[in-house]
Amino acid sequence: MKSSLAAGCVVMVMALFSSAILQAEDKVMKLVIVKAEYGDLPDGTKSDVTEKCKAAATANGLTIEASNDNFGDPVEGTTKKLKVQYTLDGTAMDMTANEGETLSIATKVSKLKIIKAHYGDLPDGAKTDVTVKVQEMVKDDALSVEATNEHFGDPVDGTVKKLKIEYSYDGGPAKTKEVEENSTLTISNKGE
Repeated sequence: MKSSLAAGCVVMVMALFSSAILQAEDKVMKLVIVKAEYGDLPDGTKSDVTEKCKAAATANGLTIEASNDNFGDPVEGTTKKLKVQYTLDGTAMDMTANEGETLSIATKVSKLKIIKAHYGDLPDGAKTDVTVKVQEMVKDDALSVEATNEHFGDPVDGTVKKLKIEYSYDGGPAKTKEVEENSTLTISNKGE
C-alpha cells in the first residue's frame, strides 16, 4: 500500500514538473501598445495610429505593415516610418519599420537568444553594435538576415564588412556565426 502511494506521488510530481516545463517553454509575455506614430519621423508630419495598432494586436503579438493603405498618407511624397512604443511584461521598448516593411512584435519567448551582434571591419576595425536590431529579426525561434549596409548602415566605407552574431539556443552554450557583407546569416529553429 505504501509503495503504491509513493509511486502515485512520484507520478503526480513528474506530471506537475512536466507541466511547469511546458508552460516555461511556451511562456507568452503581455504586450501593451503605449503609442504608435506613422509619418515623416522623427520630427516631420505624422499621424497618431495608436488605436489602429492596439486593434491589430493579438495574444501572439503585433504584425502590421507600415503602409499608407493601413494608416493613410500624412505627408505625400515622403518615405514614411511606423514607430511603435510598447511594453513586454512591463519592460519599455520601441520598434520602427520603414514604409513598405512589416513591423512584427512577438509575445512568445523565443528559444533563440541573440547575445551580441556586430557589423563592420571585424574583428578589430570600425564596427557597429547591431544587437537590438538583430534581436528584432528573430522569428519563430530562427534567424535569417542579410549582412548589408542597407540593414546596418556603413561603419567603414570602402571595406568589405562582416556580421558576427553570438547566440544561445534553448538555454545551451553560447555559439557564434559570422558571414561576409552581402551574404545571408541563418540560424535554424534547431539552433544550427
